[in-house]
Amino acid sequence: MKQMGFLLILMIILGTTCTACASEGANFGPQTTSGEPLWRLLSASDAVNSNLSKIETALADASLVLSETGIDGPAAQAVLSNLTMLDTAVIDCITIDANGIVREVEPMSFESVKGTNLKLQKHVNDTINTKLYSGFHFIKAVEGLYAIDSEMPVFDKNGTFMGTVSLMFNNSQFFGRVLAPFQPSSGNSKIWVSKADDGTILYETDPTQILLNKSSSMYLDYPELLKLFNRMSIERTGYGTYEFLDQSHGETIKKGCYWTTIPNEGTEMRLVLTLEL
Repeated sequence: MKQMGFLLILMIILGTTCTACASEGANFGPQTTSGEPLWRLLSASDAVNSNLSKIETALADASLVLSETGIDGPAAQAVLSNLTMLDTAVIDCITIDANGIVREVEPMSFESVKGTNLKLQKHVNDTINTKLYSGFHFIKAVEGLYAIDSEMPVFDKNGTFMGTVSLMFNNSQFFGRVLAPFQPSSGNSKIWVSKADDGTILYETDPTQILLNKSSSMYLDYPELLKLFNRMSIERTGYGTYEFLDQSHGETIKKGCYWTTIPNEGTEMRLVLTLEL
């Protein structure tokens, strides 16, 4: 009964926030879609939130230990090494001092970033200035790749701000693992993830689309899809229809989609369920 209640709430939200969608696809919407696909989206959303919360908790625990050990030296390295084992998608974990300088990093394969000033990264600078947890931010990292990073402030035993501890993970690997149990069986129906503002694809079952955004040439000939990207940038939940390539890129097919928001204090992200119509 509880699960059905959650599903009903989702359908009500989608219905009340998307009354303008009716003209786009009169035959597509919560009233015409079975509960099973919507339950997939809701279950996937719960799984993403649970896994992100796990990272937040681990960062908070690491921050407490670092308040005892300090952010430098073998003890700090041990804390970071343990943190890297939290998830298979973790790239590296680092400590940063109050001036934005990287003090320790694990694994040691990224030792070259030690001594780098990261204060030019907005989320790092904001965390240092506000001394508050950053949330999850999609960034171009100094390690030379795009990834999602999260910063947790560290204070000493007297409450003095020491710096931050961060965990950076591969967005495609993370979402791929978390969403796999909820993916529809058809390759043209799928669950994927995008940034809200510019539609950058953070995860897709079609790897050729990962890191593309709404300005990419692949999407420019599909005005309905571009319109949906624009709606996703401002609407936290919604649904609509569009035409786009099938999974093999062999033909253009009709699709419908639902989306919801991944709660986050950092980069706003949308979790999207696409259904082949």
